[in-house]
Amino acid sequence: MRRAIRGICLTILAISSVAAENWPQWRGPGLNGISNEKDLPVRWSRDENVAWKLPLPSWSGATPIIWGDRIFLNVAEKEDLSLWCVDRVKGAVLWKKHLAGGNFKIGKQNMSSPSPVTDGTNVYAMTGNGIVKGFDLAGNELWARDIQKDYGQFGLNWGYGSSPLLFEDALYIQVLHGMKTRDPSYLLRIDKKTGKTVWRVERATEAVHESPDSYTTPVVLRYGGKVEIVVSGGDCVTGHDAARQWVQRAERSQLQGHRLAGGERWRGLYPHPRPPLAGVSRRRPRGHHPDALALGVSKWPRCSDTGDRRDIFLHRQRPRCRVVPGCQNGQGNLGTPAHPQGHLQRIASAGRWQNLHHG
Repeated sequence: MRRAIRGICLTILAISSVAAENWPQWRGPGLNGISNEKDLPVRWSRDENVAWKLPLPSWSGATPIIWGDRIFLNVAEKEDLSLWCVDRVKGAVLWKKHLAGGNFKIGKQNMSSPSPVTDGTNVYAMTGNGIVKGFDLAGNELWARDIQKDYGQFGLNWGYGSSPLLFEDALYIQVLHGMKTRDPSYLLRIDKKTGKTVWRVERATEAVHESPDSYTTPVVLRYGGKVEIVVSGGDCVTGHDAARQWVQRAERSQLQGHRLAGGERWRGLYPHPRPPLAGVSRRRPRGHHPDALALGVSKWPRCSDTGDRRDIFLHRQRPRCRVVPGCQNGQGNLGTPAHPQGHLQRIASAGRWQNLHHG
């Protein structure tokens, strides 16, 4: 985002009731970007379907989260980073709490990129310079952590941008880096009540140059009676036992599963039994071209837009990939794709929309 956002515009026309669905963290209640609300507005102008506007001092890459009649958002103002609580119906600021200083711009983002999370009782916020704090809904601070002080400076080329994952009684925080540090990447589990570390597991990678860095957010995978925390980045996808430090790994270069020492249970694209999850694969980049995205689909799509040589790959149920002709993007690869009603959609950095149709 090249220009500072001077105001935030939240649409509440179809969800004005406090009983509307909550949006407690990045990617929503199901951690998949899907809302169960019906008849949501699909058109906006300066006035149409806009309930209110709240001016903000600067931009932020964080997603506002919603619980009941309250909105929580990370806000940057010059060197300061703070958490705001806003009345969802009136747009009035209920309270502001200081998170950290030391905000600075790096590329297109600043230190306000991680999204807050809430369980409806407390709210938790993280900054791009490693400060993590817990508050109750009245804004009283419960605990505070400095992840960089505890485990070393972040070493990402474009600054830290991952959001915490809130699952059951813990926060899961990933730090995948390597471009500007020799410290290992890791996944951290923090007790949400006390802020204390439950465990920290290092996440090895053979990725080089900028590829060890990742700005993704962990997700939850349930299959076969198991629950895993899935982390994507560093040229591989790993599955971590939600309660322990066991690790499952899927790498771009090896498709057959087998047991390994050192805590890893398998290494490959699919565990056994195969989980009901879209397959994820990555292609080794050539030069400075980004890795290819791979999604499990029932039919090969066709693309409605073209650009430069950045291809989209789609992955079927078996471990093989296919290039979709013409599915390219010359405007960047920062947006999160969506898959509504059988279509794969994504938006480019310059605002151009791509829609891939099955057929």
